[in-house]
Amino acid sequence: MINQKSLDRRIKRHIIAGKHTLFGAIQPGLEEAGEIELKQLGLSPEREIEPGSICAEVSLEDLWKTVLMSRSFSRLYLRLDTFKTSGFMELKQKMARIPWDLYLKQGCSFKVKLTTRHCRLHVEDKIIKALNHSLQEHFIKMEARPPVYKNTRVKDPSLQTIIIRGVDDQFTISLDAGGGALYERGYRKFINDAPLKENIAAALLILPELPENTLLLDPMSGSGTFALEGLGYSRRLFTSPNRNYPFEYWPSFKLNRFQWLKKQLRTEIMTGWQISASDIDEKSIGAARENLKLMSGQCSVDPGDCEFIKEDFFNRTPLAVEGDIKPFLILNPPYGRRLSLKDQEEFYRKMGRTILEKYKGIPWGIIVPGLECEKALALRWDKK
Repeated sequence: MINQKSLDRRIKRHIIAGKHTLFGAIQPGLEEAGEIELKQLGLSPEREIEPGSICAEVSLEDLWKTVLMSRSFSRLYLRLDTFKTSGFMELKQKMARIPWDLYLKQGCSFKVKLTTRHCRLHVEDKIIKALNHSLQEHFIKMEARPPVYKNTRVKDPSLQTIIIRGVDDQFTISLDAGGGALYERGYRKFINDAPLKENIAAALLILPELPENTLLLDPMSGSGTFALEGLGYSRRLFTSPNRNYPFEYWPSFKLNRFQWLKKQLRTEIMTGWQISASDIDEKSIGAARENLKLMSGQCSVDPGDCEFIKEDFFNRTPLAVEGDIKPFLILNPPYGRRLSLKDQEEFYRKMGRTILEKYKGIPWGIIVPGLECEKALALRWDKK
């Protein structure tokens, strides 16, 4: 039988009181947004060579906080080890040096997410077999029940995911801390055609570092992605309030400490931005309002903090700004199969003229599907 007192002491010394490497995957090109967000959480991010890869040194509670609060990342992992290898025996030996009992409970279930590129070791079954063998040996040596491998795609936070990534014979072994795709917030159930992923919308709102007195204008709101992300980010709300995370099933997890942390984070909720969203499509407005209701129920925010109205962007009256309010215009126009290329260019040309006439002097952000539409827009940009 495993010596629980000895294990608890090791967990306290190496995991709870130790420092770890948090890896964040973000849409390539939006790394700056991830860096801004991690700095706001009190961390010191560093970019890796691979595009869309950011790391930070964290405590265990830093990891919990980042998973609860960050909005721009698509996935968050706890990195366990990094090493170079080109042989299966060496791979097994190096995976065996990881103190697995500090990260995985005895008898737990796990699955594997494996990617390799330009590696001599690339046969999936053999790599997973080497991992499983290392885990078996480690836990049997500890006189404990080894974790059980399951080849499944089931989404279950108690089912741990070990990430193995190899590039040019350099391997990293990680544990999924966030539980899969983090853009799945849990409160945007009603969507329209070609919805924008929440983490990308959040990153685009984080990049301009908008002040607290911002009026966020979203006149092509669709089902409300930008508006809801602006509401959550500016108020410092939990990203996915009803979600359970894999780290809650790690040996190091302390429920009382985690509940205390969430209570502290709730005291830091801010007033946030004013948000005005609209769309010409009645169905989209209806979906956005339903999503706002779901978010309000999960996050305890007032639905009146964000309005969705039916309005044509091109026919609205020029914006009159009063007091010290700082408006910011964000646009995700229709594109792709819904409009032909010729229609797209004319649409963006008309949109550029409307911004110059009715939103003169107001900073903006626009998603543009290509260079031709960018030229048709005919607006000067600061960041691309």
